[in-house]
Amino acid sequence: MCVRGFSRMKSDPWAQASRARSRDRWAIAAARWNCALTDALIEAANIPLEALVLDVACGSGEPALDILQRFPSSRVIAFDTSAPGLVLASEKCRSAGVSSRVLFAQADVHSLPLRSESIDRTTCRFGVMFFEDIRRALSEVRRVLKARGRVALLAWGPFEQPLFESTMAIVLKSIPGAQLPSFSRMAHRFASPGCLSAELQKAGFQDVSERAMVLPRIWAGSAEELWEFQQEISIQFRPLLGEIPETLKSKIDTEVTARLEHFRSGEALNIPVQVVLATGAE
Repeated sequence: MCVRGFSRMKSDPWAQASRARSRDRWAIAAARWNCALTDALIEAANIPLEALVLDVACGSGEPALDILQRFPSSRVIAFDTSAPGLVLASEKCRSAGVSSRVLFAQADVHSLPLRSESIDRTTCRFGVMFFEDIRRALSEVRRVLKARGRVALLAWGPFEQPLFESTMAIVLKSIPGAQLPSFSRMAHRFASPGCLSAELQKAGFQDVSERAMVLPRIWAGSAEELWEFQQEISIQFRPLLGEIPETLKSKIDTEVTARLEHFRSGEALNIPVQVVLATGAE
């Protein structure tokens, strides 16, 4: 698959079991949590039937797995810097019977271990905000794209939106002197209109476009479970969550779950999220 010096991830049994238990715990409730986000990203990427797709910052396997399932003749190379996420991603693909068409490996987007002009499409869902050197990273993405290749990037909109105002903003206001962690602030660095598309243009991409979108996140469970899920999976807010004093925990939990319950629609919670979707062509 045109990858230099990388082999498939070898699963660590302990890590694999731990991640599998966590995934199974939330599998039903979170089944549609990212669906609208993934749909928008894949549609924007305009993936050909027999494409070789690079998914950057693939986390625990999305949207790589969706791409493989929707395009049976496609192949995917999926990179992330986190080994535990890659183990879980590999397991998901084995369970889905698509592991022969995907390669998971640890790699840095700032120095992609791929031949130039070898990739048809590149996708990245909620990873581009954390690239340390955005110009260098996007230049690398452009380098590996074939002529007429395409990149699609999904980033967070502003922090001031329903999901965060109903969760982390409550934590912030409840703890005297608490501040949003710097890593969390980075998550919203492309919220201002035109910021992300400007970076694509600086990297040399053509036909650049950017859209601010409001998409639904569906949680098929209780508000209490969603708050527990958010605390368990959150990386960017972990330092803030760690500051919650035991004496305030019950109060914060009650307020957060009450706010989340406002999004109740039948048996699920339907929370609108504001995102930025940008695309560019080689």
